[in-house]
Parts: sequence; C-alpha cells; structure tokens
Amino acid sequence: MKIHYRVSGGGIEIVRCFGTDSQVVIPEQIEGKPVIKAAPYAFSARKDKEEIDVQTYYTDQVGQRSAEEKLLAGDAVKEVVFPNTMREIGRYIFYGCRNLRKLEFSDKLTQIGSGAFTVCSSLEHLSVHLQSGNKSCIKEILGELWKRIDVTFFYENEALSSRKAELVFPGHYEEAVENTPARILYTQHHGSGNNYRQCFFAKELDYRKYDELFSVAVVMEKLPVLIDLCFGRLLFPVELAKKAETEYKEYIREHLGEIVPYLIEHEQMERIRLISGEKLWTPEGLDMAIECASGKKKSEILSLLMNERQQMQPVKKKKFVL
Repeated sequence: MKIHYRVSGGGIEIVRCFGTDSQVVIPEQIEGKPVIKAAPYAFSARKDKEEIDVQTYYTDQVGQRSAEEKLLAGDAVKEVVFPNTMREIGRYIFYGCRNLRKLEFSDKLTQIGSGAFTVCSSLEHLSVHLQSGNKSCIKEILGELWKRIDVTFFYENEALSSRKAELVFPGHYEEAVENTPARILYTQHHGSGNNYRQCFFAKELDYRKYDELFSVAVVMEKLPVLIDLCFGRLLFPVELAKKAETEYKEYIREHLGEIVPYLIEHEQMERIRLISGEKLWTPEGLDMAIECASGKKKSEILSLLMNERQQMQPVKKKKFVL
C-alpha cells in the first residue's frame, strides 16, 4: 500500500492511501514517527482537489508493489483499521464511503471531525480496543449514525484484561407527523436506538442503564435485534448484573418458539449451546427445536439437541419383583 502523509505535531498525519485491497490497515509508525492523525476527507472520493505538499511511504517492499494500485476512497473502502497511536480523524474523513462496513481503533482516538460519517450507509460494526480505561469516542460516532451499529469492546487494561463485550445499538429515526384537524406537526420516534445512544456518561458506557433498556427494545425492535442483544450480553457478560441476566434468560425461555428456528437457520451453535448450558430449554421448546433441525437437515445441531433431550429425560429405575 502507498500512503501520502505529512509530519504534524510531532507525529504523522495520513492524507491519502492507495492500494488494491478494500481493507485498509494503517501502520503505527512511518519513518520512526507515530501515526497520530488522519486528514479531512482522507478516505472520501468527494475531495475538491488533491494535496501536493505530501510525502510518500510504501508499506510493501519494492518487489511486492502492484502497478494496479488505486485511490482507496469512497466505494473502494470496506474496512479501516487505525493503529493504537491514532488520536484524531479529520472532518468528513469517510464522506460518501457507502461500502464502509467496519472500523477498528483504540481509546487513544478522542477527536472526531464533524461530518466524519456522512453517507456511510453500510457501516455496521465498530471494534474498540480499551487500553487505558473504559472511555472511548463511541458516543460521538453513534451520534452521527441512525442505523443499527454493533460494537465490540476489547478490554486490554488491567481491570478487565482479555475480556470483551458484544453490544447492539439499534437503529432509530424521527418522523414528522401532521395532526390534520389541528394543523400541528409533531415528531414521532421509531426504534429504541436513540435511548441506547444515551447510555454514556463522560464517554464511558453505563452497562446498568444499557441493560435496563431491554424492556423498551422488546416493544420497539424486531426479533434479530432482540436475539443479538440477549446473547451478546449473556455470552460476554461484562458488568452484567444478576437482575439483567435473569431478564435476558427469561426472555429466551419464553420465546424459544421464535428464537430457536432463527438460530438453527443461521447455524448459531454457540448460542444454542448457551441455551443448553443455562438450562433454558422447556420440553416443548426442545421438541420443536429437534423437529426444526431435522426438517432443515442441520445434522450437527440435531445431534446436540438429541443429546440434550437424553439428558433432560429422567433415568427410569429398574423394578425387581421378588
């Protein structure tokens, strides 16, 4: 990959990237200096003009460079991985990146330029490495995005070392509705996403507040969102209170008839194993699951479910007549 950069503030500012891969991985250092910034419009195809006061750096050896390198901007970008040294990204950096799906960065990134995610209609996942504490710029990013966003927090600090959290921030939108007789416009909110985006205090996620919103999500969200909310928290229970854990488990047990066919269809074995491990099966739910797995010819899942049925059935004691 070829990188256009400039020296700024004792570090490196990324201006443009060129390559053949839609996944862009920015190095931590260039010419011995840390990469700390990404310039405005760095990945946007809507930049008015290219800058000429830049230097060039190649991440590949001379013999490995491709003559087919193109500007990595706009629709050419699907994933960007920023180094742990990145502190700031400029305004409109991803403007018009309609194919951008995933962004990865650390808690060192604290400054987000205005309009950074304008027209990023496909962005669906953020991965954040928390190295210094629990604070991040996630709230600022979510504030620009109205669609559902999944967030993974990788805890790499002393308090929660090697743990991670898988979280869902549902989508939301506002609609202006007219009360015709009175000629009054009022705003109608759809989806629980706006509520979930308020679960931050001083740039830190409040897990208790996040979990308390599940009852709101049950009313406003569709099944796939609710499934991901439940299993994300149960499989990766960072700061999960007992009350919230019970609520998620009860929802699963009470909705096995809807949840299990979805899990079988998408072959989500880890989640099916959780149902078994937490003893959330009902006899009726397990029978339905076996029938569903058999009908869809999911042999691995069927084997797991048949084993579960065998364990649920009490062993009959032999009777001896004297």
